Amino acid sequence: MTSADRGPFAVTGNQIVKTAGALDFETKATYNLDVTCTDDLLQTTDTYVVKVQNVGPKITSLPTASTLDEWQTAEKLLTTLTLAEDAADCV
Repeated sequence: MTSADRGPFAVTGNQIVKTAGALDFETKATYNLDVTCTDDLLQTTDTYVVKVQNVGPKITSLPTASTLDEWQTAEKLLTTLTLAEDAADCV
């Protein structure tokens, strides 16, 4: 690949593969990959576009339920959320 957009991608044999590294829609939503193929005499170049899908953060530790006594009046921590991606807030 010859473009500056190369990012975390590589050509391995006859396959385009995503290598190590996370993709982030807010940082870069599209990668334009210029792929050049050649035989011993001629070469051709074409562009392959990778579009990054914007997905929300995933909650990875939400239990299915909590039990509270009916007389519970004080504030009580029920669970702590763990997210797979940075999030500003949960509501």
